[in-house]
Amino acid sequence: MKKRNKIALVSLLAIVGVVLFFIVMNKTVQTEYESLNETDKQMLTELSTIYQHFEQSPDQLWNEEYDFRTLPLLLVHTNKDRGFFRKEAFAVNVKQFENSMFATEIKVPEAFGLPKVYRVSRFDPSTISAWMPFNFATLEMDGTEAMYFKYHPKMFSEPELYFDFASFLLHESFHIFKQKNWTYDADGAEFIDNYPVTEENYALMGLEFKLLDQAMAVNDTETIKQHLRDWAIVRSYRYQKWPQLVGETKTEAIEGSARYIEYRYSELTGGKLTVLATKEEPFHVTFMHVFDVIANGQLSPRYLVRSIRYETGSALELLMDKAAIPWKAAIEDHPQKPGQTPYEIVKAYFNIQDSASVEKEIERIKSKYGYEALLEQGAKIANLNKEEQ
Repeated sequence: MKKRNKIALVSLLAIVGVVLFFIVMNKTVQTEYESLNETDKQMLTELSTIYQHFEQSPDQLWNEEYDFRTLPLLLVHTNKDRGFFRKEAFAVNVKQFENSMFATEIKVPEAFGLPKVYRVSRFDPSTISAWMPFNFATLEMDGTEAMYFKYHPKMFSEPELYFDFASFLLHESFHIFKQKNWTYDADGAEFIDNYPVTEENYALMGLEFKLLDQAMAVNDTETIKQHLRDWAIVRSYRYQKWPQLVGETKTEAIEGSARYIEYRYSELTGGKLTVLATKEEPFHVTFMHVFDVIANGQLSPRYLVRSIRYETGSALELLMDKAAIPWKAAIEDHPQKPGQTPYEIVKAYFNIQDSASVEKEIERIKSKYGYEALLEQGAKIANLNKEEQ
């Protein structure tokens, strides 16, 4: 045998040996919860908490038809955000691992209420794509579309806002599983061409923000409804002037709903994450605070084009909950049964249709909420936006 062939054979045998070694280790070593790495234990503990709240309060998170506890997941331990170097991986609700040579069941406390948890060898061929430097994606596993999701130590010790384990997982899994057939974003409908960089557009947006802030500051149902009705009038007036802005409502439906799940979960678990969250007390800011910060040049006006719609969308949904306005069935979207965005639901609830009545009422709202001052702020934002372009 030639020397080159001998080297190739030895290398191949070494690789096979390493693979077999890790397969055997995965099957035999540290197969109980108590013996796992601390980060893995934290992950399973938080996963258990998510399961418990979906069992006890499904209607407060979404509804009984969306049961997180049934979702097929591969939870991958990496060293950092978008980490390439994979450590352990744990599968739940993925049947192919029940009798796989590449997986072993991990015994977790019965009180966790989890389905069977399988630790999957890093050499399992069906999960090779989970090595890619993405935080999440889907995998086809034995005819099942599963989601892989990466977690790392910082998610549990010093997480960035919205990127703690539970919030990030709930948000992205809602996109992948619940919104799989939603068509709001079909053909890029949530993106806006010819965005109106004008003081009037920004001033009217400021009116919307004031009304959202007013509604979120109270608990009285009728007061919330009055603010929502006025908000819908302002929004309708904006869309009469600039119809292309309807793309905002698509993002509010998609991203607002995914963020709604985060905020609802945080509320159930005693967390501090809420609309326009911050890391320090009072742990959130108002919409008008953001508006003023942008007008003062401390935040890019680009934030108002799309990013703010995560917050306005979730705020509208939370307010509809408080006002007992049904919306979850209406927002459900499907190619054969188009849904309604939060704006469309609020507009329909208050039967706002006639453009003449909208134009009549807009003057009352402008007068009540200091529109002239908002125009001055709007002019600053428009100028800042032009300077950035």
